[in-house]
Amino acid sequence: MTIGAPLARRAASTAPVLRTSSWPAVAGWGAALLQLALGAGALTGAGGVWLGVAGATLAILGAGGLVWGAATLARGRIVVPRVGVAGALGGIAAATVVLMLDPLRTSVVAVAAASALLIAAGIGCGIAVRRGPAGRATRTGVLGLLVAAVLVAGVVTPALGATEAGRLAPSHTGHDLIFDEHQH
Repeated sequence: MTIGAPLARRAASTAPVLRTSSWPAVAGWGAALLQLALGAGALTGAGGVWLGVAGATLAILGAGGLVWGAATLARGRIVVPRVGVAGALGGIAAATVVLMLDPLRTSVVAVAAASALLIAAGIGCGIAVRRGPAGRATRTGVLGLLVAAVLVAGVVTPALGATEAGRLAPSHTGHDLIFDEHQH
């Protein structure tokens, strides 16, 4: 063993690392936001009972996805990975049902983005299931989390704008300025 080996090991352990352990959680958050928007659009529509059931399912899965993502990041490992796989499959199915029952008000872009993010989260959960219950907790690297957040935001932001909630949101570009008539 050389004298420089411990120094090299220490430098390698403190260097910024692109870790992917946080990516399924961030993808889950993005999908959850889209599920909430799609669910809200389905619940406000007049498409019948099945559309309401699919919309409520999306809203519940979206809320659960936000909690799951937070728990996964807090623990440093994917929590309840089998439930994550089931939630991803259920979210894809519910979004597809909403699209089929109300194709005029449901955004294909939002359903496709949510499905892609759910597939990514589901793959992460599937890998965790394959590793078994002895899956180790990993430290989430800041660089990995930042890259994941930027990628997911780039997918989710335009998809949210294409949903019913995004189309009905008030414009943020036409704010009037308020002037005080008593300015000196």
